[in-house]
Amino acid sequence: MSGLSNKAVVENEKQLRPVRFTDKGRMRLGKIIRAAREQKGWSTTETEFKSKEYEMQVFTAMGEPIPKDIGISGATVSRYERGKLDNLDWRSLSLLCFVLKPTDPLTGKALEPANALYIACEHPPYNDAKLYK
Repeated sequence: MSGLSNKAVVENEKQLRPVRFTDKGRMRLGKIIRAAREQKGWSTTETEFKSKEYEMQVFTAMGEPIPKDIGISGATVSRYERGKLDNLDWRSLSLLCFVLKPTDPLTGKALEPANALYIACEHPPYNDAKLYK
């Protein structure tokens, strides 16, 4: 028996829903990311440089060599903001959350990357339209 149909794992099968990014969810997440960037007064290019600085500091602190492909490009930041990414990249999304510190619409605190994914999937409780007004 799979874990999803095991009553010990899932208590209410009616609440199960596919975990897929939705257009509305990606747009909501994009607006949150854009608002955080604009609140800091950064352009997408400045956000690119800030993400590279942040990731460079992480690799340096860990004593690891710095890869060539660090940070997020300004174009990718723009695609996130417009909800135009079919597949959200965990590394990029995490960097955006750590660098921009967007506000979680549910808690009012800094948005955690896992909760950003919940927004993009319109997963409860992040599917409540009242959160995004």
